[in-house]
Amino acid sequence: NIGFISRMTRGRPWLRLKGAATLDGKTALSNGVSQWITGPAARRDGHRWRARACAVLTGIGTVLADDPRLDVREVPCERQPWRVVIDSRLETPSEAKVLGDGHCLIATACEDVDRHARLIERGAEILVLPNAAGKVELPALMKALGARGFNEIHAEAGFKLNGSLLREHCVDELLLYMAPMLVGDNSQGLFNLPPMATLDEALRLDIRDMRMLGQDLRIIARPVMRS
Repeated sequence: NIGFISRMTRGRPWLRLKGAATLDGKTALSNGVSQWITGPAARRDGHRWRARACAVLTGIGTVLADDPRLDVREVPCERQPWRVVIDSRLETPSEAKVLGDGHCLIATACEDVDRHARLIERGAEILVLPNAAGKVELPALMKALGARGFNEIHAEAGFKLNGSLLREHCVDELLLYMAPMLVGDNSQGLFNLPPMATLDEALRLDIRDMRMLGQDLRIIARPVMRS
């Protein structure tokens, strides 16, 4: 009931951010290759978490780079979750797979009616939530998703959006899969966070669960809020 309680008490869903990385914290090679870092057991488990969510959230960078469907395929699922795309400039292609069966919400800062119409024709819903920097106002988006009755959001995004969600205190839980491999410093990381001068500035985590799935380690952790 964690998502329902979150929506009733905070007016926003419980957001679980999923990431798959190597033991040195990399999600893809420098050329973008990332399939497959984790094994079949970890991928099936990730789809179980998708299946329990009301919506799967990603960013336009992931849509343009990978054209994902963001549906549930690896496990039985009675209803597919919605897809939520954070796309500040409304660059989602009309043929993008996330548009799928129409259960797609695009959050944007762009008010271009022609761009809106192009995606509405494909069945998408458009939500305009600009912040002062011309990006999507993420806390406002969480409130809007709560108002729609969404209890749990499952985020699968790139390191830029991952970092933004963390910085703006939108992440309630991390679902991390760590694969037993090393790929080096030139590869892509998990989170785009600002430089830190001391370890006191680090985001601390409360680990709630650790277990092996095949050869991969799954960690469930929650950010520790500073007093």
